[in-house]
Order: sequence, then structure tokens, then C-alpha cells
Amino acid sequence: MVLSSPNAASFKFVPCAHSWVALHPQPKGVIQFIGSGFWGTVPTLTYRHFLKSLFEAGYTIVAIPFRFACRHWSVALDLLDEHYAVRVAIIEAAIALGYDPTIYLNPVTYGWIGHGVGCRYVALLEILSSPMEVLATYFQQLGPNLDEKHQQFQHIRQGLSALGESLRQMETRLQRLTGETMDYGQPSIKHEASLLIAPVMTDWVTAIPINSLRRLVNQLIGVYPTVEQTHELIEHSQQFHLTGLIQFARDRIAADTCQRLMQEQPHIRRRLLKGSHLEPVGIRIGQCIIDFNPLDKLIQPLSCRDLEYKSTTLLNRLRTSSPLSPCQAGRRASATRRRAMAA
Repeated sequence: MVLSSPNAASFKFVPCAHSWVALHPQPKGVIQFIGSGFWGTVPTLTYRHFLKSLFEAGYTIVAIPFRFACRHWSVALDLLDEHYAVRVAIIEAAIALGYDPTIYLNPVTYGWIGHGVGCRYVALLEILSSPMEVLATYFQQLGPNLDEKHQQFQHIRQGLSALGESLRQMETRLQRLTGETMDYGQPSIKHEASLLIAPVMTDWVTAIPINSLRRLVNQLIGVYPTVEQTHELIEHSQQFHLTGLIQFARDRIAADTCQRLMQEQPHIRRRLLKGSHLEPVGIRIGQCIIDFNPLDKLIQPLSCRDLEYKSTTLLNRLRTSSPLSPCQAGRRASATRRRAMAA
């Protein structure tokens, strides 16, 4: 699919697969954004100022609508598939508009930003980026329900296997488009920086006040992974080395999750900013931001806002701390696969 935009230099979202893309003419990277709950279902409207600021900072923006679901692994696998489908579409668009597509070929130039409950899916993508044998050990360390753990792991293995086959086809397509031989290895976001803004690892089942009823509902409906399983997997994970976290001083919704994440992965780079949970939400009118939240400030002067600058600064630091340069990342994956085939 080729994106079409009459003026690619302007901030304009166009549909791409299941996402919305604002293509920058001279990007320094790509930011993939997942918002929180209701706000995240229409990110191009509710997060418009935040996303436009990232675009003006030099990034191509991919806004992925939030999906309400109980089977979180399925959503995470779909997001990983979407990640590569959008990559091909962006490269097609860049070529059609006469831009150099090279930057879009390298995984290091991609990054993720999540807000609120949208951060849960970014965290699951980090977990899915582990080698399959490592993922197996993670699940062995979860709770006592062997059948449930086995079902979750089998679902992930089958999903990643299918994604791997699809990715090989995408690599062939990219070679035809660019003349470059690409080998991304296992589907993952391994070399991509991620930023969690006011993360909340929760779902609607956790709102049930009675523990026994909560467990019953979870068994009947099947919310997987559960909140506790998600935290256990994060704690066991060897990923999250390119992850940052932004917490807001007046945010009580994300406070517990932020504290747990820093305990589970203490090397995550954390920044504490002024504001409340819905700080990223809002549209610009004149020199003010309207944040749709009458219980908060509702209107904020641009001169008092630093979230966008702090976010891009932290994301840039995370990207530059990657152990592989953009070219090295592609070459390393290709060399690894050649050695495996030779063996």
C-alpha cells in the first residue's frame, strides 16, 4: 500500500493498514504511538498537539488506535505485524514522493511511545522480543497453572512463527523496492527505543473489588496475560535496556505501576515531570492546550508545557545508547541468520 499525501511536508495523517501515518520529508526517525483507553481510540484527535510536536521535532509519526481486548497477546502480536506492514508502506510512500527511504530500513531508527494502559502493549512487545527459548523459561517461572501457561506460550510461539513467515515475504518486497538485501531475523522490537508515559498495567477485571469474583471472571473470560503475570514477565525479562519512563508529579493513577516497573527493571531511565495523568492529551488552540479534562487544569498555556521537549530528548538519548548503529543492526541480523543456515 502506498500512502498518498498532496503535501508530505505538512502535518497530515493518512490511513495506513490499521494505523494513521504522518510522513516527515526529512525524518530523523519513526515514532509509533499507542494511547490510553478511550483517548487512544482516536489518537489523531485526542493526542494531536503531542503528536504534532513530535512531527515538528523531525519524526515520522505512526498513530496506532488503542484496542479494547481481553487477549492481550493477540493484540501484541497484531501490533508486531502492523509494525512491519507499516514499515513497508512508509518506504513505498517515501519512494513515491522522491524521498530517500534508507532511514526506514533500519530498526534502530524506530521508537515506541505509549501512554497509560497503552504502555502495557509496548511492554508486551519488549517481552516478545526475547529469543524463543528465553521466553519458554519466563513462562516456566509464572504461577502454578500449567495448562494456562502452556496455552499462552503455544499461542505466542505459533503467532511469532506465522509473523516470521510474513516478515520473510516483506523482506523480499523491500529488496524489490530498494535493491537492498534485508534480514530482520525474528520479529521483534529489540533494537528500538521505547518510552512509557504514565504507564498503567491494568485492565477492567482488576476493577472488580472482590478477589474471588475477580478470579472467577478472569477464568470465564480469559484475560491473558493477567496484570500480575505481566509484571512477573517484565521482572524476568532481559529486555527494557532501551526503555524510558515519564511519571507526572500529580498522577495517582500511574503511581503504583511506575514504582513497580522501577523495582522490576531498575535500569529504566525515569523522568518526573509536573502535571497529571492526562498530560499528553490535548489539542492546541492559539497559544493554549485544551486537554479535555474539566477536573484538571483544562487549559494550559504553551509556555508552561515541556512534555514534548522532555519526551523527544529522552527518546533521543535512548536511541543513541543502542549498542548497534542503524547499519550494524541490519548487518548483524543478516550475519546471524547466515551462520545459523550454514550450521
